[in-house]
Amino acid sequence: MTTDPMPFGLRAAALRGTGEHREAAASWLAARWPLLATAALLGVLTDLLLAGPLTTVLDVRIHEWMGALPHTGPDLVLAHVLDHTGQRWLVTPVVIAAALWACRRRRSWSSLWLVLGTIFAMNVVIAIAKFTLDRGLAITGDPSLFVPNGQAFPSGHAANAASAAALLVLLVARARGTRIRRSSALVAVVVPSTVMTVVSLYLGFHWFSDLLAGSLLGVLMVRAGAAVEGRLGPRLRRRRPRVSTPFDTDLPETEAARLASARAADPARDRAPHAQLRRRPGATTA
Repeated sequence: MTTDPMPFGLRAAALRGTGEHREAAASWLAARWPLLATAALLGVLTDLLLAGPLTTVLDVRIHEWMGALPHTGPDLVLAHVLDHTGQRWLVTPVVIAAALWACRRRRSWSSLWLVLGTIFAMNVVIAIAKFTLDRGLAITGDPSLFVPNGQAFPSGHAANAASAAALLVLLVARARGTRIRRSSALVAVVVPSTVMTVVSLYLGFHWFSDLLAGSLLGVLMVRAGAAVEGRLGPRLRRRRPRVSTPFDTDLPETEAARLASARAADPARDRAPHAQLRRRPGATTA
């Protein structure tokens, strides 16, 4: 694998005006977004632990601004309906159904193991963070840590919405056997994450940093799950070779390969099986 000796900034500047700088920027971002998202998530966590400006100033101001907005009946009904799109009991069956569809199209169970493993690992990480940090809920107005019955950081709804959107993009691409454009995949993940963030802020359920961390965690867990499945997928998709015999007996790989090559070398065996019967010397046919 060769590396581009020219830095990204210089390469983008050289391509500017040729119509290729956008493609170069998209390729650079597609290769490095997991690193950037991890850095952003660690930054939010560090700010929370050190009581930085994001979690002590910006979170409070956004919460107060959202609370000052008029909360009418139709708006609240719509917000509560949209908030349910981030609940685990709703998004998990949808993602599992898409995984089964991809499994049927690919004739492999690896997509289902990817979904189940990602959802399980993500919820374990969220539970550990919630019960360890005990951040105060936005409804109480206290953004500090180690508050009894806190469990606000990170947002499970945001993580569920982002991970479900990312998994659906991945599974649809697998089932159809095509690659989805980066811009389409980005929109498919960013839109539900943004909707969940705005709705939760409008209802006063979470702080902004909770929702940001949840969304980043959701997409990163899907990326990690896809990387693990990429290593284990060939083993999960590997099927034991079978040879059609009268007793449908499983044979060792070497024996199966030997019989397959013998059949390929003797096509008359398939056209006239009776001609391949072993006869005694001097035997005559009826």
